[in-house]
Amino acid sequence: MVKVNREDDFKKNAIFHGPRFDVYAEDDQGIIYDFEMQNEDQHDLAERISIYQGNLSRQALYAGQPFKKRKRTVVFFICDHDPYGLGWPSYTLKVELVGCPNFSVDNKETNVIVNLKTAVSQLTQAQREMVAYFNDGTVSGAFSQKLAAAVAEVKADAIRGGIYMTIEEYAALKSAYAREQALKEGLEQGEESERIKTITGLAALDMSRPQIIEFLKTNMDLSEEEAQAAYDNAMAAHA
Repeated sequence: MVKVNREDDFKKNAIFHGPRFDVYAEDDQGIIYDFEMQNEDQHDLAERISIYQGNLSRQALYAGQPFKKRKRTVVFFICDHDPYGLGWPSYTLKVELVGCPNFSVDNKETNVIVNLKTAVSQLTQAQREMVAYFNDGTVSGAFSQKLAAAVAEVKADAIRGGIYMTIEEYAALKSAYAREQALKEGLEQGEESERIKTITGLAALDMSRPQIIEFLKTNMDLSEEEAQAAYDNAMAAHA
């Protein structure tokens, strides 16, 4: 790679926890890469990839250049779940002509999903090291040593740039996902369970009772009384 940019050069925020990182890079062939970690199956991977490709596409062609000069853009999603349940180490998504599945359309966009939960027996040594590192932080060889060093550099750059997501932003994101999942399942019990997880998670992040109640009112459309009751019930269940 000849150029690596930290997260906030192209996106507003980042969350780093353990070996989790988001990186934008460009190699000496002019290929642009975006590496993303996905630690939860939110059933929206295809939509996410589309948005990230759109982000890269803005960097892929200068004004006035012919479209043939578009740079190739590659999005990698490193997932700690198997999004398609086939057990493959990785999945490559491509555009194809409807009715002609063997006819590929090269729009210079490549999307790769890495499955960290694949069986290690079918992996190369470097792939095994990568899977072990992202699963539990194990550094077991030359490749994972380089990977750990690269991640540490990116994390340090994020800290210097002040681009960690705020507690409120992170909580709102988690809460929105929890509400969406509960709505899809149509289970009031599931919604209550996710609300308890959100409240106890906010408490673990050292948010005070008034802050959490205000969060519940703003992000979950609860009244003051409902928010207070939800907080008290969650903390009692967690005790």
